[in-house]
Amino acid sequence: MQLVFAAEGNCCDLAVHPVSEATARKVRRLGSGIYKQKYLNWWRKGNTCAYGMRLDAELRVRVALDGAPVAGGGQDLPRGRMDVTPPRHLGAKVNYLCVMGYDNERCGCSWVWNGVADYDPAGFSYETRRLDQAMGTADYLVLEAVLYQGRPADDVRWHGSKGFELIVPRVIALDRPVQGRAVGL
Repeated sequence: MQLVFAAEGNCCDLAVHPVSEATARKVRRLGSGIYKQKYLNWWRKGNTCAYGMRLDAELRVRVALDGAPVAGGGQDLPRGRMDVTPPRHLGAKVNYLCVMGYDNERCGCSWVWNGVADYDPAGFSYETRRLDQAMGTADYLVLEAVLYQGRPADDVRWHGSKGFELIVPRVIALDRPVQGRAVGL
């Protein structure tokens, strides 16, 4: 059987880059103008991006098995089992982070598993990223992946994109420990 976990809401593509003090000053000085400094989408380069669906009040989830809606799945978002992926910039020897990108693109994403023998709504788990400090908002979570019975989806389909606005870049000083760690992102 084919299992589909479909989410609709706000998609985000945010980069959290470690930056030097000089770059932090430049970002503060230029604000949104920093996006015009290089080729289109240069800010996405590297492995510091969080891309996925925001876990906010607008997120809607539907689960279907062979095209028919089924109960369960998604009810434990965001309070259920979550594997919060570690920030890729921990350990960087810099004192600042710069957050760039967008978090308001209306779209949907479907995670699809083929060959599901027995459906169990408790079989879902989620890979999320916590960006509270980076975005200045409590419980700012990004759903990056859905797993079923510990297995990644066979196919991930993004659809229904309706545009976005780039955020004003944020610079975060890393001068104090957060939650017992060097960086609490």
